[in-house]
Amino acid sequence: MELTVPVYVRSLRQGSFQLYLDALIELETWFHAMDHTNYARWIPVDLRDMVTLPRAQPQVAREFEAGSFTIQKTSRQFSAIPIDQAHEQNNAAIRGDGGAVGVIDKSTALR
Repeated sequence: MELTVPVYVRSLRQGSFQLYLDALIELETWFHAMDHTNYARWIPVDLRDMVTLPRAQPQVAREFEAGSFTIQKTSRQFSAIPIDQAHEQNNAAIRGDGGAVGVIDKSTALR
C-alpha cells in the first residue's frame, strides 16, 4: 500500500487514466482491510464503470485517456488535480470571500 498510494497520486498529477485505474485496482483490497466500508463497497462499482467505459461511452473514454478526468490548475507539469478537488477548492474560495452574497454585493470578491 505504501508504494501504491504515491502511484495513485502520480496518476492524478500527470492525468494518466490507465495509471489511475491500475493504482485503484491495487488499492481496492486495502479498503476492505482498513475497514473503509463505503470505499470498499463503491470502488469496485466505479472500477467496473471505468473499465467498461470504452464500450459504453467511447467519446468519454477518449477524453479520460487524454487526461480530461483531471484539471490542470497551472501550466506546470505535475500540477493536475481531480475534478472534485478543484470544485472543493473553488467552493472554499467563494465561501472565504463572503459567500455567494458577497460575490453579488462586492465586485472585488468576484474573480
